[in-house]
Amino acid sequence: MTLPKTPTNRFATLAAAAALALVPTLCRADFPKLPSLSGLTGGGSAAEGGTDAATQQDQLVKAYVAADTDVLKAQSKMASAVGLKERAAKLNAASEALGAGATKNSLQDSETMQSEASQEIQARLKDTNLQLDEEGKKKYADALGALGRGVMKYGKLKGPIATFQSSLTGGGMVSAIAVVGKLGVGRFIVTSAPGNLRNVTGTLTSAVAYARSHDIPVPEDATAAL
Repeated sequence: MTLPKTPTNRFATLAAAAALALVPTLCRADFPKLPSLSGLTGGGSAAEGGTDAATQQDQLVKAYVAADTDVLKAQSKMASAVGLKERAAKLNAASEALGAGATKNSLQDSETMQSEASQEIQARLKDTNLQLDEEGKKKYADALGALGRGVMKYGKLKGPIATFQSSLTGGGMVSAIAVVGKLGVGRFIVTSAPGNLRNVTGTLTSAVAYARSHDIPVPEDATAAL
């Protein structure tokens, strides 16, 4: 039996239509696709509709924190090798503070720390007065390998990022609401990962160039990451 089109029924119909129309708008406006950068996007396995976005976010955060921690430790070693002791101490403290329960704010702090460290280390490498003794060269080589491994971990985020994005677009209205609610950490990672990779790769490129021009061994992990 067809219900009469009372004002209440018409209002419910219009509200439902408006809610459905909002889903693609939220996904486009609040969760942009990553730009193509060293394989961070494209490919990867995509979860089917109904995937638990919160679970996928947890997995993404875990992978991202592991990469972040490696990079912070590597930058600490690099800073120490080139005489930036204060920066090295700050980087080491940041790597120890970062954990699996990371928040958006803690990840933002880590990103700022990495960016500042990259600029400071690259500036130090351009200093013609920089001279490394044998012990310094060994520390430098170790830092190169660690930094290379960190860069490669960033590259492996492609899969978790793709799966997380798929879980958002595959869950209809529930996922669309979650995008603007509880999944801020995952959204932050998706938008910040390319910039982090760019900064760290720039540091690694400069560091490898310095090593080759100063007879410092370059580990395979460093060259493999470039």
